[in-house]
Amino acid sequence: MFDKVVDFLRKPVSFEVLVAAFSTSILLLAANFLPSSYLKKLHLETFLNNYNYVVLIFFFASFFLLIVRISKKIAKKRKDSAFKKYYIEQQERLFQDPEAMSILKLLYSNHPSYVRLSIYNQKVHLLEQFGLISKAGVSAVMTMDNPQFPYILQPIAEKKMKEL
Repeated sequence: MFDKVVDFLRKPVSFEVLVAAFSTSILLLAANFLPSSYLKKLHLETFLNNYNYVVLIFFFASFFLLIVRISKKIAKKRKDSAFKKYYIEQQERLFQDPEAMSILKLLYSNHPSYVRLSIYNQKVHLLEQFGLISKAGVSAVMTMDNPQFPYILQPIAEKKMKEL
């Protein structure tokens, strides 16, 4: 039972449910400050007398869960922005590296065709890892000491090479 509740609260849809539950509990708690004539007209007087403690528990539980969910979202956005900044810095460093630039120039000179590059080259790995080049196929030219894959430029690298 508890596992099902936790799984429900982890789902993205449940964030909206938490907001709705929090809003409803705030409205019901705020109804306590209305004059009793309004409470009678809204048929809330007996409900609040009997279940006000449940509404209060529901309010604190939904408030706590909302704080946890919002803080997780904020932490994820910060982590993602820090990674994006690191990723862009690494791309710029590769554009400053003479060995990586020689590979990019070779690919740009043969653009839009592919160029076979050694899969054991560190710069090829880094260029692929940071999204500047990608494999153009699934087959490689295999030799005993130097297997080669076909690689092509990614649009971001192509744009930067045109600027240079």
